[in-house]
Amino acid sequence: MKNTRVIIGGFVILIILLAVLYKGYFDSSKEIEFFNDKFGIQLPKKSEIILSKKSYGAMGDGYRVYIYQVDSESMKIIAEKGRENHWSELPLPSDFAASFSKKIRAITDETTSKLIPLNADKGYFVIRNNQTNASISGTDVFNSSFDNVMIGMMNLDKNRIYLLSYNM
Repeated sequence: MKNTRVIIGGFVILIILLAVLYKGYFDSSKEIEFFNDKFGIQLPKKSEIILSKKSYGAMGDGYRVYIYQVDSESMKIIAEKGRENHWSELPLPSDFAASFSKKIRAITDETTSKLIPLNADKGYFVIRNNQTNASISGTDVFNSSFDNVMIGMMNLDKNRIYLLSYNM
């Protein structure tokens, strides 16, 4: 009888321990970790996820968009890391922004495409190929190098960070 209580008590403690570890594992936001994995810049855990949207088809075509809100002090640190990682300064050239907006609208939807501030004036951006992770510097968005793209954008006016990834 005494051994049974010890074994049951051990199982209860084990279950509690596993529950604590499980909760701690999932406390970190997958959206924040995704940004860190793709751009090598750690966002604060207290970052607010304003939008988290994914839409992929059976063949892997689709997109994901995340919008993060950070405080101004964190944004200064993140912007400095962006500069160190060779992010380009905004604004985007207007002809490029207009054609890129059309492409994003065709891949996502009109509402989602309007959330990405391609006309922002103050901040930084990077555009990379999803497959090679190489930066894309061209401006012909209908070129095949723009078919699998990861876009990161920091809007310093609103302290928001945008991540858009799409595969065609």
